[in-house]
Amino acid sequence: LGTCWIAAFNPAALREVLCLPADVYPVAITPLGYPADQPRPKERKAVRELVRYDHW
Repeated sequence: LGTCWIAAFNPAALREVLCLPADVYPVAITPLGYPADQPRPKERKAVRELVRYDHW
């Protein structure tokens, strides 16, 4: 299964579609489903490339 974070949507329209109460403010949507393609393995950077000690 796959998902993604969606934060660009019309909150009022979503509230209406999902029948949410007026005092509920949706901030994100996370759809769930089967992806069309298999993602490629991600190349991860080594920690030493991301973390700095004792300098800027």
